[in-house]
Amino acid sequence: MKTLDHYFEQFLNKSIPSVTISLFRIAFSLVLVFQTYYFLTTDFIQNNIINPLILFPFIRGLDPISNVKLIILGYIMLAANFGMFFNRIARPATLIFLLCFTYFWILDKGYFNNHYYFISLMCFLLILVEKKPSFTNNVYVPRLSLFALQFMVFIVYFIAGINKINPYWLFDLQPMQHILEMKSELTNNPFFQNKKVIIIASYSGLLFDLCIGFLLFIRKTRLLAFILLLIFHLGNHFLFKDVGEIGVFPFLMLTTFILFINPKSLMQFFRLNEQPTLLLNMPMMLKKFIIFFLILQLVLPFRHILFKGNVDYNGIGQRFSWRMKIMYKESKIDYFIINKMTQEKYSVNIRPMLTNKQFNNLKYYPDLIIPLAKKIKLEANEKFNIKNAKVTCEYKMKFMNGDEHLIFSPELDLTKINESKKSNKWLWELKD
Repeated sequence: MKTLDHYFEQFLNKSIPSVTISLFRIAFSLVLVFQTYYFLTTDFIQNNIINPLILFPFIRGLDPISNVKLIILGYIMLAANFGMFFNRIARPATLIFLLCFTYFWILDKGYFNNHYYFISLMCFLLILVEKKPSFTNNVYVPRLSLFALQFMVFIVYFIAGINKINPYWLFDLQPMQHILEMKSELTNNPFFQNKKVIIIASYSGLLFDLCIGFLLFIRKTRLLAFILLLIFHLGNHFLFKDVGEIGVFPFLMLTTFILFINPKSLMQFFRLNEQPTLLLNMPMMLKKFIIFFLILQLVLPFRHILFKGNVDYNGIGQRFSWRMKIMYKESKIDYFIINKMTQEKYSVNIRPMLTNKQFNNLKYYPDLIIPLAKKIKLEANEKFNIKNAKVTCEYKMKFMNGDEHLIFSPELDLTKINESKKSNKWLWELKD
């Protein structure tokens, strides 16, 4: 008797035209051109990597290359985006873009967002699965090549939906109420403060994320899924373009619909010969690696359960977890230098030390507090000759419209905390 594993293996090994993957890669890279063009024309590299007094790298000790090389790398990244259009150089171009782009965002947690992570993941998978990029030639590949990309998209939506199943979203309608109130103030439009609008926005967002992946996989509901995708992502673009950073993410996600179109339908639409001219196999080790990678992406977003406390409150495990637009905080942050010799206490104005993006992320991610404290101590020593200073911080937070409270002891010397240990023991628990 054939087992479920057998049928699943047959499903993944069945040969299908690669036209869907190639068309997606072209559409995806077209959006990336606009992303990279924005980087270069708005001096993103200059303002967020070269100019800041401090960077918060994902890898300890990772420092940016020289300023000139960083700018050159940006133009190499743009050239690689255009290279991704062409089948013959698509793989090396995707690899070059992936390395450059990932290097930029791992240099500083201060401007990281989920769509940067998504771009890197999809480019990585494209390199693995598109061995012989072709649009006009009839290259056939194992279905796993397409399924890997489809499932990555499913993971993003479904886990984002699971993350919304919490009391704040379901009962307090937060942070959607806060977001819509901000939109109302910016547009001077009371429509966004209507209670029914807030309820509809909250629950439709939850249901969309939970269901859209399944609707995309089911052939009979695919047209409905496409309509919902258009409404949802264009709505998000309109809503968040001036109420938070969303960038090209809605348009990146719209391109992923191509992955769910039947390859044979695309071949008929473009009038391509369905007879395979090249039939590619995938090495067993690569198959196992791709499946392992997908399982890892399914598990990684839930690593916060290993740590004590609310993940959105303490920030431990919040990144790389598709916890998008599900919380908001209002924080008041005051750093102090204490001269251990004289016991004199000095207030530190951190605003000029940070970019707008870094300052905003400092309010959301407490793990940035410690490296900033160590930088303040270093500056105190070098500029004011305060030896072995103690650096403290009064960090007051209002979480999800709750009461303002301190999140750790204002007497704590932050320079003594080992930031390499992913621990939140120095943070106080969230007060309900």
